[in-house]
Amino acid sequence: MPPISLPRVSVVPRPTIAPQEARNGAANATSKTGRRSSLSSRAPTWSTSATEDGSLLAQPWYSGNCDRHAVESALLRFRKDGAYTVRPSSEPHGSQPLTLAVHLGGRVFNIPIRRLDSGSHYALGREGRNHEELFPSVGAMVQHYTQHPLPLVDRHSGSRQLTCLLFPTKP
Repeated sequence: MPPISLPRVSVVPRPTIAPQEARNGAANATSKTGRRSSLSSRAPTWSTSATEDGSLLAQPWYSGNCDRHAVESALLRFRKDGAYTVRPSSEPHGSQPLTLAVHLGGRVFNIPIRRLDSGSHYALGREGRNHEELFPSVGAMVQHYTQHPLPLVDRHSGSRQLTCLLFPTKP
């Protein structure tokens, strides 16, 4: 399914990187303090593997340069149940580097994507659930929920709704 274009909230210039530079990791550099930084000042740095990073950047549903506010605003303006994007988490370090944002019923659900087993598996939601589905990649997880309903739980009321991921978006 082709991505749905949404109006841009803000325009952040993106540097051009040759494919060879991207494969060699030139997009991320280590500063004198030992901290890694990415070419985009707004995109948090995290890495599972060069292959996973490259595959995310190419996806029509990955919003690597957007924060929570920009993603939520864009999904609310789009107003389509099942519209979704994957963005870097507000706190990208650790076991929850990404967030799946899904529009349903006039609101946006932000679901942490957890990295398990040093990046060999991914799961949705917070830790501590008895049964959870594991996926070999973020792409496999997204693909699964385009064909199978995703349970969305309101953390305040506990109400539960289901939707498939229908409209890949990039703010």
